[in-house]
Amino acid sequence: KEVVSISAAARMKGKLKRRWPLNEALICVSKGQKEKLESLSELLKAQLNVEKFSIYETEQQSGLEQITELQEFNLPVNPVVELERKRIGPKAKQHMGALVKNFGETNPQDITSSLQKSNSYTFEIDGEKIDLDSEDFVVDFDAAENYAASKRDQYVVFISTARNKEMMARGLVKDVARRIQTLRKEKGYNPTDVLNVASILDLDDESLEMIKEKSEDLAFLVRVKTVNFEQTCQEYKDDDIDGQKIRISVE
Repeated sequence: KEVVSISAAARMKGKLKRRWPLNEALICVSKGQKEKLESLSELLKAQLNVEKFSIYETEQQSGLEQITELQEFNLPVNPVVELERKRIGPKAKQHMGALVKNFGETNPQDITSSLQKSNSYTFEIDGEKIDLDSEDFVVDFDAAENYAASKRDQYVVFISTARNKEMMARGLVKDVARRIQTLRKEKGYNPTDVLNVASILDLDDESLEMIKEKSEDLAFLVRVKTVNFEQTCQEYKDDDIDGQKIRISVE
């Protein structure tokens, strides 16, 4: 449950609707949890709506130690580094303004790499060296390009944000099919009868283009001879998919 909820938060960050199938999720859990989650593999894939997932058992929950561990697993992280202003005052003295400017122009990855190697990073300001150690920085991470991430307690979930059109189209077909199957039941049709037509109105342009390419698959799933996207039926039912209002009919 926790993993599904954190994945949903990552989707929100990446502006990815729940119904869009994604390529993969990378899940970090604490020691001893991997096996349990892997035993729920199919359920987890369905709930996260991903093609595949990988699970990593991690120990660190914050700071430089956490990002070091995530990088050791080759997870898609970018370091986010801030200065611990109160601590660096005595070291920076009159160079504080120049140090902050220099820091702003420094790649966070260079800082974390140096901290990982020697627990310090040196800034050169007006010919003077200012050595800062890991306590002088606040280190966190964000997801690298093409990923979104969310974390809570010992859990971190990365999801791929590259939208795969084929996967999205399949997800949309499933969503629409479910609604048409419900409508068939409501109208009292026999589940084995092949009906003449299913009609879908008011889809946005992107959804319409995707579903038109899969209209034969949709016709097969809802047991109709043909699927159309024009107002040809007598009566339509209002429905919605992720807040997008649509009208559907089957006869």
